[in-house]
Amino acid sequence: MFKSLVGFNHSIGHNLLNYSLFRMASQLVKVQVKQGIVVGKQKQLPNGGVYQSFQGIPYAVPPVGPLRFKSPLPLEKFDVAELECLKERDVCHQRDPITTDIIGSENCLFLNVYAPKKGTSSGPLPVMVWIHGGGFWFGNGNSDYYLPLSLLQEDVIVVTLNYRLGALGFISLPEEGIWGNAGLKDQRLALQWIQENIAQFNGDPNNVTLFGESAGAAAVHLHMYADHAHKLFHKAIMQSGTANMEWVFQNNPEYKVRKLAKEMGIQSTTDTKELLKFLQSPKITPLHMLEKTLSTLTADERRRQLPLPFKPVIEDSQSPDAFIKQPILDRLKQADSVAIPSIMGYNSAEGLAMMVNAMRKVEEYDRDFKRMVPRNIPLNPDDPELEIIARQMRDFYMNGRSLSPKVFNELANILTDYHFAIDMQLAAEWQVRLQPKSPLYFYQFDYVGGRNFYKTILQMSKLKGASHGDELFYLFQMADNEDMGSEDDRRTTKQMSELWANFAKTGNPTPEPGAVGCTWKAVNTGLSEKDTFNLNYLLINGKQCQMKENPDKERMEFWRGIYEKYSSPIDYSKLSSKL
Repeated sequence: MFKSLVGFNHSIGHNLLNYSLFRMASQLVKVQVKQGIVVGKQKQLPNGGVYQSFQGIPYAVPPVGPLRFKSPLPLEKFDVAELECLKERDVCHQRDPITTDIIGSENCLFLNVYAPKKGTSSGPLPVMVWIHGGGFWFGNGNSDYYLPLSLLQEDVIVVTLNYRLGALGFISLPEEGIWGNAGLKDQRLALQWIQENIAQFNGDPNNVTLFGESAGAAAVHLHMYADHAHKLFHKAIMQSGTANMEWVFQNNPEYKVRKLAKEMGIQSTTDTKELLKFLQSPKITPLHMLEKTLSTLTADERRRQLPLPFKPVIEDSQSPDAFIKQPILDRLKQADSVAIPSIMGYNSAEGLAMMVNAMRKVEEYDRDFKRMVPRNIPLNPDDPELEIIARQMRDFYMNGRSLSPKVFNELANILTDYHFAIDMQLAAEWQVRLQPKSPLYFYQFDYVGGRNFYKTILQMSKLKGASHGDELFYLFQMADNEDMGSEDDRRTTKQMSELWANFAKTGNPTPEPGAVGCTWKAVNTGLSEKDTFNLNYLLINGKQCQMKENPDKERMEFWRGIYEKYSSPIDYSKLSSKL
């Protein structure tokens, strides 16, 4: 009898505790920001903690009608007394890469704030601001892909956001005051909103880390070298992307905007006022624009890898609010112009995500292997030297063999190296040589587990390494998938979340040596012009993390040799005489 009463009372207590936690976690919360009151919701973390979620907060005037393509305007005031922010609003107009559905709208400049409940830490919390990837063409900051529960458990605030994409975000027509980079300026305005308001969520506006992946990481790199760096953020993390990568900048933006208008029915593109009026007309819908965007690509852009039409540009010198005023290398050469601690890194088999088309068209790619030569090697599409480079690539990676399923791992290495690895390693070298006051931590992600989402959906499980984007779901959760995976998956998630959050808090991913199972050392700085650059990096592979040196060394030496011979503008060895 006594035992049954104890069990009964224990059951009641347990149920009351669960009810109490549920009630606490589901309460509405209100926060006063500069624009008015936002209403969010308390929710429960996997570890039992509580966080506050505010989704779909507008940070700009809707960029529609005459504001289409233009720099964003800050939103001064909400149009209601209390703005309900319990769910996300529209994403920016795009074609969903998974479903191929057309989604989103032009009224899309919203951000989401996720904050551990006040009182979990003494003082304001560090802030991490996420810039999503997607080639400046698709993607969003919503919780279906980017729910930051693991990071919140490390006592940091996370902000995710949308920014304009494709033609709507990156058309450039400077004659009419459309200077370009509207999507990047959206990001900058979101950072300004965070500076003004994040303290109301118990965030520290003086400790903001900007982080992103792929095109989002390239954007972070561009932010580092913009005039607003230091004012709006203080640390940077670049996952699989830097601004010097061959797919980042737009080719011939003036041609592309005219070609787009012509494809949509304008009779003449010589009068720029009429051209802009036509493109801003209500009859030119985002859907119509999206359908015609790929027609702006040249024949060479179509056959090369990553054919992305509308992307960042270097702005005209007359631009009143320029985001990018000069090539990144020119900015780097200005001694100590950047003193922002940063993390850079890439995945071991990034190229898996880029080889689907080649796997379907093996014979076509084998006949035309020169399409694999990077665009940042300054040769015309019909230059016979391209065939020579293509033969060197085939000989080095594939021992001269024809393209077939037997060499798909080697094909993945080719795409990994010229799309990501060599350019990111060069960016790291530039930073430690030219900006020694900016501590840099480098990593390679080589873990393959149950949360390698992209490798799984691309059906690449038989091939080696971690695909482009595979690290994301060891930092974020999907809103409709609470499965944290195997014990190794959970350990990798905890390790990465702790490293990233430590960096956001202190500028050092392992401030207490060995506390995360390893000590992540910064890349050596203070190199003279004659010193050899050695890239020490953290290998993340699901086991005990460990420091290594010079990832993929022989493959990187191959590309350095190619760039030196053909005088690519991103080759460091050609810069020393110009510094």
